[in-house]
Amino acid sequence: MEYQVRDNKWRQAKVGVLLGGLSEEREVSLRSGKAMATALRRQGFDVTEIDVARDLPARLVASGIQVAVLALHGPYGEDGTVQGLLEILGIPYTGSGVASSANCMDKGLCKRLLRDQGLPTPPWVICRGRLAPDSDETTRRSEARRLAEEVRAAGLRYPLFVKPHRSGSSVGIARVATFEELAGGLAGALAVSAEILVEQGVIGREVTLSVFDGQGLPLVGILPSDTFFDYHCKYTAGRTRYPIPPPDLDEETMAEATRLGVAAYECAGCRGLARVDLMIDADNKPWILEINTIPGMTETSLAPKAAAHAGLSFDALVERILAGATLEQCGAGC
Repeated sequence: MEYQVRDNKWRQAKVGVLLGGLSEEREVSLRSGKAMATALRRQGFDVTEIDVARDLPARLVASGIQVAVLALHGPYGEDGTVQGLLEILGIPYTGSGVASSANCMDKGLCKRLLRDQGLPTPPWVICRGRLAPDSDETTRRSEARRLAEEVRAAGLRYPLFVKPHRSGSSVGIARVATFEELAGGLAGALAVSAEILVEQGVIGREVTLSVFDGQGLPLVGILPSDTFFDYHCKYTAGRTRYPIPPPDLDEETMAEATRLGVAAYECAGCRGLARVDLMIDADNKPWILEINTIPGMTETSLAPKAAAHAGLSFDALVERILAGATLEQCGAGC
């Protein structure tokens, strides 16, 4: 991808970078947002950082920002809620719109969209816990065993991945290979979410495809030092290697993974920068795991690595993300 210097319609605007937020991914979001704000300031933009809290509507009005760069991860930021607020206030914003953001944040709904379009995604089941907010650990573990029996009845094969239904950054995720591990993983996930997705694991190689404005960036391999790519491996420097291109994959397999990743982006109606995570099985068949509509923009994040390999610097990537800010209700001319 070659970056073409062009006028950015937001060059003279007051830019707000929305970061932090209310989810478990707050710390990652702060790092993403500060990195993006710094990149824009280096290029002469007038930037205000807004740490998202419950008073966001009033703060947006008081700030006087004319365009919003979204660096939020997880619920109350990546799920369509902030996007909807910005639509109401008439403040153009970066990334995917309301519906696309909500659909991709809901892991089960996203997988149904993929399946209905004939795109390969591993088998899964959604578990729904029945716990009072003040439930103690004993009650949570008992509920987790009940849900584990539901999963066993669904006939999924080990290994399985346990994922909070509407979360990201690998928060609360567990890889399990036995019934007892499954019950323990579900208990941990219940502490994050009442709804949990349990997905049949694909044995093979993990890769990720960042898609920017409908164009696939170079495929990135993910080689964690631990059993799988968990939160610790994802956000600790040196814990995971990210080879570009992924090793031991032929051109045909990488081309197919890229095709499927772009198809998933389009299927979900994504906009701007998004990241599609995939597994490549022993037969070199790619499987789509999920779509992230606001990928991390930290020093260890995958989208900036892919962009850099394509010749797009971090500053240029952030500037291009800002250039694409718009309102869903009135199209690119906003």
